[in-house]
Amino acid sequence: MSETNLPQLPDSSPFATPWKLDLGLPDFAAVRTADIEPAVRVGMARQRAQWEVVATDPAEPTVANTVAALELSGDLLERALTVLYALTSATDSPELDELKERLAPELAAHNDAHDLDPRLYRRFKALNELVIAAHEAGHTPVDADGEEIDEQTARYIRLAVEAFEREGVALTGPAAKRLREINAELTALATRVGTLIAKAMHEAGVANFTATPALAGLERHADRVALLTKAMSRGLAGQTDTRALILREVALRAERARLLGFDHHAATIAAESAAGTTQAVTQMLKRLVPPAMANARRDAEVYAARMAADPATGADEVFGPADWPRYEEAERKERFGIDDAVLAPYLELGNVVDKGVFYAANRLYGITFHERADLAVHMYDPDMRVWEVRDPAALSQADREAGAQAPVLGLFVADYYARTGKQGGAWMDALVNQGHVTGNKPVIINCLNIAKPASGPTLLTWDNVITAFHEFGHALHGLFADTRWPSASGTNVPRDIVEFPSQVNESWALHPQVLASYAIHVDTGEPMPGELIERLRSQGSFGQGYATTEYLGAALLDQAWHTLGPEQVPTDPKEVEVFEHEALAAVGIDDAMVPPRYRTTYFEHIFAGGYCGAYYAYIWSEVMDADATQWFRTDGQGAREGDLGLNREAGERFRREFLSRGDSRDPLVSFRAFRGRDPRLEPLLERRGLS
Repeated sequence: MSETNLPQLPDSSPFATPWKLDLGLPDFAAVRTADIEPAVRVGMARQRAQWEVVATDPAEPTVANTVAALELSGDLLERALTVLYALTSATDSPELDELKERLAPELAAHNDAHDLDPRLYRRFKALNELVIAAHEAGHTPVDADGEEIDEQTARYIRLAVEAFEREGVALTGPAAKRLREINAELTALATRVGTLIAKAMHEAGVANFTATPALAGLERHADRVALLTKAMSRGLAGQTDTRALILREVALRAERARLLGFDHHAATIAAESAAGTTQAVTQMLKRLVPPAMANARRDAEVYAARMAADPATGADEVFGPADWPRYEEAERKERFGIDDAVLAPYLELGNVVDKGVFYAANRLYGITFHERADLAVHMYDPDMRVWEVRDPAALSQADREAGAQAPVLGLFVADYYARTGKQGGAWMDALVNQGHVTGNKPVIINCLNIAKPASGPTLLTWDNVITAFHEFGHALHGLFADTRWPSASGTNVPRDIVEFPSQVNESWALHPQVLASYAIHVDTGEPMPGELIERLRSQGSFGQGYATTEYLGAALLDQAWHTLGPEQVPTDPKEVEVFEHEALAAVGIDDAMVPPRYRTTYFEHIFAGGYCGAYYAYIWSEVMDADATQWFRTDGQGAREGDLGLNREAGERFRREFLSRGDSRDPLVSFRAFRGRDPRLEPLLERRGLS
């Protein structure tokens, strides 16, 4: 089918042609709400027509007529959905929230039209068999066009075959019909739950997680209990009650897993992840619970004593989870002389980004950042910033001598401030994915939720700083992508791998040279005193008893919900809290002392955010992170002459062997190529004080 025969948009639509801004940066300012739905609908129709051309092609399947043809399909739909999802996640847009919910079942059906098409599956299957036969014969695989099938493409084909099979392409008749119904309903449910969770968060005026930081600033125990109760009651009543919706999600996921031949939903997730099995996941999580819980109990005794000695404590008031943030911060301040008020003047947002996040990236990878105010005016909020990222290392010696400008690596977009309607937390996204087959360079966005002051400089908490470094680690993963196929580039890796680069990047925030660069007093220009830096660094594993336990509680809660069979899922919304408590008690977590980081009713990651059955990914990735960070810090490995790994040689190795590879090769193979061996658990145990 020629382009002229495909469904078209009117010329007046901003989506009618590819974006004209540099590197395909979306022109958000040119889009009206009314433009989006037609673009999505025409985009779906166009892509379906493109898929049909591939599915009905009488020629033998080749890389060009199957792999590339499908990878290049859907440009319009991708552009439209990129705008829709960016605006619904980061702005107050009720009309678009409603549109997203309304489109969700149709988009699920659209995806199923690809994933469950046996004709497309057979074409990939034939290519995969060709590759296998060639490898067994000791030959390089060559398709019917005479094109050699390189290792990246061979992996792409194999993973596509596995995905088709895992998604249920073999199902027929009533089973196939039911699978499509489940997928459509699940997509609609997840979209609705995400909207309600965000609404409940804004109505309650709390952070997206359980132990909201505001607890530390409340003097009276009763006030802290009231605030924590409000935070933990999200999704339990009224118009934002998510319980029935979530139980329906769990039941449908369990039913779908059974249809696909798995014991439960978590098994379907593990099958496509680095962990491999749910047994491996639960074994690792349960191994961490006893030492984490023991550390939390030990700390609770210390904080209970502090609370008892506090003149503001009533005679009958007993230390509980609402009191933890206040007295942990008091202990931290007493032991290390550290609190946010002391640190804040040295942590100004502009300095943290330009002289911290970017500085570390330049020292490690040589890349440079050039602000593009002319592009920022096309974004959806006036406070957003855009940088052109250049790569001097890509210049040849001759080009250097001729004074040539370094080539553009990609664009980096920052949306740092909180606003009404913006979902909680922080995230990275690719507005444009890199890919040699498309010729696209990456356009990456980081979104945070920093409170914007009414006037004056934006001063950060230490947690804000770590978040900025963390999300930029994801950005580097996207910016350094160097793969043939866009769907295998950057952060398009298994969930339990994706957090690894971002966690590694957090470690540079405390590096002596990086900290000295950005930690400058906003008024005096003086560097952060050495004594304060040492106190900041000396905290080590302080507070990890609570932090590890609340995380494990959420991760194990995710596993508990998603290892249920269809017949085991509760049907009464009132059973949600009972199930939650019993599931945590069964693994040794006292949720009366340490509630999970996210309770079921506002666990956006797993019921609206794509981490269902995979919230364990953060700690799984941290095993790799702790091991990799140890490599960077060790002389003779990553470190050179005491620089603790902040050098171009170490950075280039990490970029070459891991960051640039995406899923173009097995990420564990990439880790081994970088580290020289498989990751070990011991560095993580030491870091978190659990050894």
